[in-house]
Amino acid sequence: MKNKFLLLTLLIPLLGACSITSTYVPRTPYPKAKEEGEEEGGESTPAEEEEDTEPNLNVYFFASYSESEEPIYFMKWYQLKPLGACPDEAKLDDTYPNKDPMYPHFIGYSEYSSAMDETLLWDFATNYKQGNTLNLYGIWVSA
Repeated sequence: MKNKFLLLTLLIPLLGACSITSTYVPRTPYPKAKEEGEEEGGESTPAEEEEDTEPNLNVYFFASYSESEEPIYFMKWYQLKPLGACPDEAKLDDTYPNKDPMYPHFIGYSEYSSAMDETLLWDFATNYKQGNTLNLYGIWVSA
């Protein structure tokens, strides 16, 4: 009796699996592959879409993390697009009057509050941000 019951309990899932068939239908259609001879057109490129949209990233430049109450410069920009270059209004150098005397040399901006060398500095040509706010802090080191 126990063997028959064991055999039935093992066969029931198999019988149920054999009778179920389903087809996956995606909610959104897959993108069509371009056929030979088909010209591009009608679709906008990311660069064209970006020009039509408003800037959606707030970029704040601070002299340092310890002076992060008031930015020295603010600008609006686009998410996922590098800034290209540091704006002239946000450029700092060793003549900045409010610098810490222990760290008089400015090496650049970073998204991180502190950096001991140039590995964590923000590269304006290639770095970008996905989010609503980008805080860039001036990094000062001892000479």
